[in-house]
Amino acid sequence: MNPVERLHLGGLVVAVSSFGITRIFVAQTLRVDAALPFVVAGLLPLVVGLALTLYGVALAVGPFSHEYVVTVARWHLLGVTAMAVVFVLTSLDQYLRTGLVTVGVDAPLLVANVLLGGAVGGTLTGMQSGKTLRQQREIRSAANRALLVNRLLKHEVLNAITIIDGHADLLRQTSGTRSESLAAIRRAVQRIRSTIGEVGTIARDGDRGKRIDLERVLRAEIERVQSESEVEIRIDNRTEDASVAADSRIELVVRELLKNAAMYGQRTDVSVVLRERQHAIELSVADDGSGLPAPQRALLEEGSFPEFDDPTAGFGLQMVRLLVVRFGGTIGVGTPQGEETGTQITVTLPRSDREAMDVESVGLSFPNLGQAVLGGVLGGIAMGGFYQSSTGLLPVIGSLYGIQSPLIGWVTHLFHSAIFGLLFAAATTSPRLHDLASGAIRCGVLGLVWGSVLWFVAAGVIMPVWLTLVGIPTSIPQLSVVGLVGHLV
Repeated sequence: MNPVERLHLGGLVVAVSSFGITRIFVAQTLRVDAALPFVVAGLLPLVVGLALTLYGVALAVGPFSHEYVVTVARWHLLGVTAMAVVFVLTSLDQYLRTGLVTVGVDAPLLVANVLLGGAVGGTLTGMQSGKTLRQQREIRSAANRALLVNRLLKHEVLNAITIIDGHADLLRQTSGTRSESLAAIRRAVQRIRSTIGEVGTIARDGDRGKRIDLERVLRAEIERVQSESEVEIRIDNRTEDASVAADSRIELVVRELLKNAAMYGQRTDVSVVLRERQHAIELSVADDGSGLPAPQRALLEEGSFPEFDDPTAGFGLQMVRLLVVRFGGTIGVGTPQGEETGTQITVTLPRSDREAMDVESVGLSFPNLGQAVLGGVLGGIAMGGFYQSSTGLLPVIGSLYGIQSPLIGWVTHLFHSAIFGLLFAAATTSPRLHDLASGAIRCGVLGLVWGSVLWFVAAGVIMPVWLTLVGIPTSIPQLSVVGLVGHLV
């Protein structure tokens, strides 16, 4: 999956909507003839609108969960739509009463600020709603843990005690089966001890911020499972560093996945693959069995816990689901590549324990988001300083937003620079460019390439087309040596 396919479309919705409001409504209200009104009623909404646009781009390329981004986007659109409906209804009322519509015509600044206020209010509400949904998932996960603990105690412990009682009666009544009964008692006691240990493992809170070498855990559990059965487990490690944000309970996840594959496979071999993702490690366990039943598949992928105990299913996969979600990971179930039957369970675990992180994200981590914006702004300052000192034409950028002013030129130029910084950082996290971007020198070379692309595409084609559309005729393409040097800087 390439970075474009992993973009969160909800983030793009927020970005496009915010930019449209800023360009079409807010920019049309800018006036520089009075300093104080300009700053309060013009510049501030412009900066807020551009910042909201930048946040939308960050949502699109950042490590936010899909559910979180969709929630923010829905509330953003709801806020904008609600404000637009208010103006439409008010205008309709005026028209029905007077035959004229003056709302929004005589007060474009009011329209701009109210629409922008709806966008900001909706976005903030969506952010809070997204946090609430995450909290609800955590509560549901805790409830599922309690339910599983109860079932484990009820099912395993009571069954083991029943076996102990039955064989204890046999020991009292007979002497010929004493060795078999003693062995059965020992197994039952071991089951009790094992179950109590698993209950304690599931119920306790893990150590946040801890990192575990998944490859080391995997090899230890493979050796353990192979010693207890005749299954042969083949491992294909495609990682250099398999560390994940987890704790010792990851051993239980790996163990249950291997035991499930060994138990239900038709042959005596299981395939295990470790892959490296941008900010996650992917563990796939495949067998050639008849396939995972629909209820168990729904349990792993969606967290749909069975309403009642299912003695045929066991509790292993329930434990896997609970712990993987607890670690901030995801689970996928499919068929091994090139096979018509069988089961492949893929667990993706993040390297970072940051809340709301999506392991399927483009690849920008939370620190990298800030670094990308800062790098873009610093690059924009360097370029703007060079361009202004050499040509004095930086205010032309403000014309893209309806007003040619040095201040507006700088604000919009730095906004563009921050956006391009985010896009560059997101692009360099793709598998094809990740290795090329390692190290300051290599990343600097890629930056020069990116600057050349921006000079030709953004400054050479998009900007003159934009200026022509707003009534400033410009030759297309508009390419200059000064512009190239500025973008390379």
